[in-house]
Amino acid sequence: MARKKRRLPRGLLLFAGVFFAVGIVAMGAVVSYYDRLVRKRMDGRKWNLPARIYSDVWVVRQGDGWSPEDVLRRLQRLRYAALEPGTKIEPGRYSVSGNWIAVWLKDRETAFGRTGGIPIEMEFEGSKIRTLRRAVDKVPLSLATFEPEVVGSVFDQKMEDRTPVRLDQVSPRLVDAIITTEDRSFYSHSGISLRRILGAALRNLRRGSAVQGGSTLTQQLVKNLFLTHERTFRRKAVEALLAVILEVRYEKEQILEAYLNEIYLGQRGSISVTGVEEASKYYFGKPASALNLPESALLAGLIASPGRFSPFRSEESARTRRAFVLKGMLELEKITKEEYENAAAAPLTAISRPATGIQASHFVDFVLTQAGQSREKISEEGVSIFTTLDPDMQTAAEAALQKGLEQLETKFKRLRTKPGQEPLQGALIALDPATGAIRALVGGRDYSESQFNRVVQARRQPGSLFKPFVFLAAFSDPEVRQHMTPSTVLQDSPISIEFGGGQQQIWTPKNYDGEFRGPISVRQTLEQSINIPTVRVALSETSSGDNLLPRIVELAKEAGISSPMKAYPSLALGSFEISPMEIAASYAVFANGGYRVKPTALLGAIKPGGDRLAGDGPKAEPMHRAAEAASAALVTEILRGAVERGTGASARRLGATGTFAGKTGTTNDGRDAWFIGFSPRLLVAVWVGFDDNRGLGLSGSMAAVPIFAEFAKRRPSHEFNVSFVRPPGIVQETVDPTTGFLASENCPSKLNETYLAGTEPAAICPVHGARPAPEPREDVRPGLLPPQT
Repeated sequence: MARKKRRLPRGLLLFAGVFFAVGIVAMGAVVSYYDRLVRKRMDGRKWNLPARIYSDVWVVRQGDGWSPEDVLRRLQRLRYAALEPGTKIEPGRYSVSGNWIAVWLKDRETAFGRTGGIPIEMEFEGSKIRTLRRAVDKVPLSLATFEPEVVGSVFDQKMEDRTPVRLDQVSPRLVDAIITTEDRSFYSHSGISLRRILGAALRNLRRGSAVQGGSTLTQQLVKNLFLTHERTFRRKAVEALLAVILEVRYEKEQILEAYLNEIYLGQRGSISVTGVEEASKYYFGKPASALNLPESALLAGLIASPGRFSPFRSEESARTRRAFVLKGMLELEKITKEEYENAAAAPLTAISRPATGIQASHFVDFVLTQAGQSREKISEEGVSIFTTLDPDMQTAAEAALQKGLEQLETKFKRLRTKPGQEPLQGALIALDPATGAIRALVGGRDYSESQFNRVVQARRQPGSLFKPFVFLAAFSDPEVRQHMTPSTVLQDSPISIEFGGGQQQIWTPKNYDGEFRGPISVRQTLEQSINIPTVRVALSETSSGDNLLPRIVELAKEAGISSPMKAYPSLALGSFEISPMEIAASYAVFANGGYRVKPTALLGAIKPGGDRLAGDGPKAEPMHRAAEAASAALVTEILRGAVERGTGASARRLGATGTFAGKTGTTNDGRDAWFIGFSPRLLVAVWVGFDDNRGLGLSGSMAAVPIFAEFAKRRPSHEFNVSFVRPPGIVQETVDPTTGFLASENCPSKLNETYLAGTEPAAICPVHGARPAPEPREDVRPGLLPPQT
């Protein structure tokens, strides 16, 4: 009797059917999700440009203190390529012959429009440009302007630079080299290659982990656009699915074009070099359409490992890898035997060294704030942001700050970081005192460790750095300045002051060293940064019957200080909080003849279509006078003495040269050390301290001045070779600095002192003079009384 077939239970069949249907729906949902993701990413990103942050243009003039090495270094960063001497000059190229450099300036795009480049010639005499002229007709030029430099590039919220190009804008040699090396079956597979996957899987199984991939070119594109670089089997499965979707949705040419624009090909400082167009400019100084065979092979070889095969890192590795690519092209008959041999023997690149880029991360953050843009917003719009930054100055500032802090930690072991403590920090800002343009900004010693911008965000006491405003107020007040000149003798002796209105308080100021000097001149008080006589000046009675403190606050605000200040006696010693940028900008009144400036880093923010988002471009605005020119010049003259024989004199000993004035700053609690040094062309402020406000225990002379000196040594001489302008109303007399009277032939020491006209002494020194002092004239202030005993 035949056995009856057993049937599966109806419930089990129903369950299997439902499970299968749910699986199909779930798979469809997954595929639909990834399909939308692929289309959104490909179509939305394809031609997006990064937001690029540019430096200011580089202007060179005849007589500037640039050496040939300085100019060549800048040309290499701007990606100018070298030509052999005697070769006809071409746009974007330069040649060197003896003490001459010939260069064809590139067209430049700035905040104010586009300007064409011309060929020029520069002759050098040591570290100075002796001759500057047009190359065509030898006509002398007053200046030559080079294009701005990229100091930051933000794309997809990352520091990345890319220039999308169409497939027909890429050299066919480069396309052949990449397909030959990365995916020979690109035009025949459907996104994945089973042969390559199986080969890679066998190798990975032997090692016990997913360490080697079998990715097609399409899969590489997927990895760059959608996935992390994690190497796991799950990620590879998602990668394969996305690659198949890409192949279904887009033509091969579209996929290849996207790949050429998305592949990572190196690093320029903190900025990723992405895409063949940007890489061509970086490695060869030319567009991808102009690459020849050896250049194409070298670029294709970089894809596997840009760091390992970079010609700037290892010429031997780069040559070996290029030869590997060329051999593959020969095997596929993409090139002939002769082309192979010629390309294998060709130089790697005409660019002699990599453009490392400028590390100006704190500056980039600040300029984005001024432009009213976030990294997220500008990375979506491809904005070009033109700034006031000087890349060479920024490099000098970063190096000087880093070196200075390291030297302090080496010299003073107590400053070294202990577990759980914040490291020693510093900040530096350099600006043009005539305009407020920020030329360099370093907000801390390491941006990767701390994005806190101490130049802008830190609130620190200026201490003695504020003292020049006390004397500016004294020289500006009609009553006080009649008896207050640089040679006026003050008293450095103990003093106690009551203040506080209804709640009386007593304050007893002390000098930094705890000593008392007795009689001391106004000049010596400011040059040596003596506290007690400065407080006495701040308490001088004005014509209104009040002391000088309200006038000090008023003048400081006029100079640009917006931080809260109270007219207490301790204000004279800088007992309030301020940012380094704020105090630096306020010092511009001493460098530019009494005018207030507003610090700015932004020249303009321009959309790809030319619409201006921010920045007003060049405007002729009336300058705001914050102080009388003569009064400001008087303070500046004393501050020049501070760097010759006062608290800033170590700057000279450490190698700073040229014409400059300066003032140290030290807080009584020892938490902050400052120095501001300035010439008519450049003003530099340095701060050193700890973020957690623990004691530094060093003066500005010890901690901040060496950083300024190191910065100044790294800058060309012409930034400190311009004399300060002496305005009308200023006169000079030779005096005895110990008495303040006109010097006689018998005075043991003499000083050419500066005065406001009408306040200079008229009497000859009675202590050392050969004849009695004449009767004082009513319209001229008489000489000073001898020091009290």
